[in-house]
Amino acid sequence: MRHLTVREIMSEGGICRATPGTSVRAACCLMAQHQCGSVLVVERDRLLGIFTQGDLIRRVLAPGLDPNLTLLVEVMTKDPDTIGPRERVDDAIRSMDEYGYRHLPVVEAGAVLGMVALRDCSIEDLASMRAELETRRVVAERAW
Repeated sequence: MRHLTVREIMSEGGICRATPGTSVRAACCLMAQHQCGSVLVVERDRLLGIFTQGDLIRRVLAPGLDPNLTLLVEVMTKDPDTIGPRERVDDAIRSMDEYGYRHLPVVEAGAVLGMVALRDCSIEDLASMRAELETRRVVAERAW
């Protein structure tokens, strides 16, 4: 493992951000434009939530809501888990693996600095953690 920090791999520019009153359709257009799978929902630079492709499927399309009329505040994941920029990449990978995330907002002192996604993690970093992640899964399955 190369022991990189989250700041070294996170995406800073072009992060999709929207306000809570943004429609789901407008948020999806942002995701398509930026070729990303999530939108950070912010108000006055404060992170309120995250809206992901999974939220779109589970909370909008499956229940039959109209994306033009549905607002992010109604379907976003509120108060999402975050990670600090000085945290190690392996901690980000562990967190994403444990909770099934593909995106993790990077926040410091309440301000959104960027986003780290699984695709930002190198194959080398993911491969070096393979044994640990498999062991964690086995332990979790036995606990259930």
